[in-house]
Amino acid sequence: GKAALQAQADVLAAAEERFGVDRHVVVAIWGVESNFGRTLGRRPLVQSLSTLSCFGRRQAFFRGELLATLRIVERDEIPVTDLAGSWAGAFGQTQFIPSTFQRLAVDFDGDGRRDIVNSVADALGSTANHLAAAGWRRSEPWGYEVRLPPGFSAERLGRTNRRPLTEWTAAGVRRVDGGALSGPAQGAILAPSGTGGPAWLVFRNFDAIYAYN
Repeated sequence: GKAALQAQADVLAAAEERFGVDRHVVVAIWGVESNFGRTLGRRPLVQSLSTLSCFGRRQAFFRGELLATLRIVERDEIPVTDLAGSWAGAFGQTQFIPSTFQRLAVDFDGDGRRDIVNSVADALGSTANHLAAAGWRRSEPWGYEVRLPPGFSAERLGRTNRRPLTEWTAAGVRRVDGGALSGPAQGAILAPSGTGGPAWLVFRNFDAIYAYN
């Protein structure tokens, strides 16, 4: 991840300036989705989506994705031989589904094509645009680790259970280093392992990450 940040510093700086999305989050998604472009998937999109269009419980959805894929080919944005990915049609260095590509992919290297398979710049710029469209707020954090007080109720957890930071402070929630809570006015608390495990206070930018793809 650190090497990727350094290697793509100029592209990430430009994406951060244009879309307002933290470059570290963009690179993290790149790493999670394709191991920084090393693992893109090998299943031909047209074949996979044609099959799913005729089989299974989400045929209407996959028909739409098949048509979106054919539009990519028709517009000569990405060679059909390069349109390979997951069994469900996600493709490219940051794994867009075809309809998301149609809506949110950008030509970030300026060559006139939106190629998230072969162009790292297009992939990273498109990912930043995706997060911005999902509601990313410039210069705000996505969240940070906190420490919950003894007896904190699990019923208060959950991404959609947002409360004012003053309320969490009154309940005894503190930063993991013991400091006072700060950031946007409201946040939610996530504790994947339960109230006895690590916990995070998350804000609206976490929702943008959660909505990715």
